[in-house]
Parts: sequence; structure tokens; C-alpha cells
Amino acid sequence: MARRPLLLLALLALAGPVLASETGLTGGEGHPRARLPLAVWAPPLGDAPLDAAVRRAVGDWNALARATLGLEAFAWAGRREDAQVTLALGAAPSPKLMGETDVRSDAAGVITPPVRIAVYELRARGQTSRETLFYQIVAHELGHALGLVHSRDPRSLMCCVPGSVDFEDPAARAAYVEARRRPDVRSVRGELAEHYARFWRPRD
Repeated sequence: MARRPLLLLALLALAGPVLASETGLTGGEGHPRARLPLAVWAPPLGDAPLDAAVRRAVGDWNALARATLGLEAFAWAGRREDAQVTLALGAAPSPKLMGETDVRSDAAGVITPPVRIAVYELRARGQTSRETLFYQIVAHELGHALGLVHSRDPRSLMCCVPGSVDFEDPAARAAYVEARRRPDVRSVRGELAEHYARFWRPRD
């Protein structure tokens, strides 16, 4: 089967207008149910709060997946070579780029492992701590690794589709800023359930 590369550039603004994003996902990509949980690997970062943020992001996705799909999304791999999803930390190629996920899928939309996530070095932004920002980016990219696209909901962890949030609307702006300061994987429960109900539906 032919493969098509999908490059996801997650550009997240934590207390201001949404930055530009590019995504190759169409919303039709995902993993077979039998493949879950995906083996995930992350290197020791040498920074206890950041290591804890990675573990929490994986744990929160697993809790949501158990409640929504009836099984966990991820399981820790002992070696990078055994992983279906890998995470790396490095220097950002652009000042505004915080993370990216490289996903490949076949012609039927089945994601082909490994999925490679890169999270870039970052600093605290406004009232959002460095650890919270790192957690948000890792959790957001793990959502892409599962096939989720950007959301139009400013409260969603997978926000945002460029131009979808009206920052002139005080309520929309407040919802966006609150979600960036207190990211919650549970905000994508509906998106995850709908995505895999559709992807796992029997096909003719």
C-alpha cells in the first residue's frame, strides 16, 4: 500500500491569539483497535518536573481512553526500538514552534508506526509554568499520534484550527486562556469517542 507522510506542526499560543498551524491529518486516520495500547517511549530528560509531565500526559490519556474506548491508549516500551510512538526533546527550529508529530498512514488511513513526536525547549509563558506548558504540548501531540486533528473548541486540548477562535469575544478568549493555563485531556473525550466510533466502524 502507498504511504503518505503527515506532518503535524502544533503551534500553541498560551495567552494570546492562536498561532498558525499546519496539519496533514484529514480526520480519517487512526489505529486498529487490536493495536492499542500503543508502545510509547520517552528518554529520561534529566529534569524531574518535565519527566513527571510526560508520565502524567500518558497516564491521563490512558484514563480517558479506558473511560471512552474501553482500553488504554499507551503502554510504556522498555526500548526506543520497540516503541510505536517515540518522543524526543530538542532545540526549536523556529521561535514559535513548540512541537511536531510525524505520522504516516496507508491508503486506508491506518497509521503506520512509528509515530515520532518532537517537543522543543521552552520557557514559562505569562501565568503558565514551564511544566504546565510542557505537559500541554506532550498531551496535545499524543492526541495527534492517535489521529486526532485540531479542534475549533477553545476549551479543547486539541485546539485550535487557525482562525476558529474569536479573540474579540471575551467569553471565547477567556475559555481559550483558561484551557491553556489548565490543560485537561478530558476536554477531548467527545472528540476521541467520535473519532474512533467512526474509524472502527465496519467498512464495506
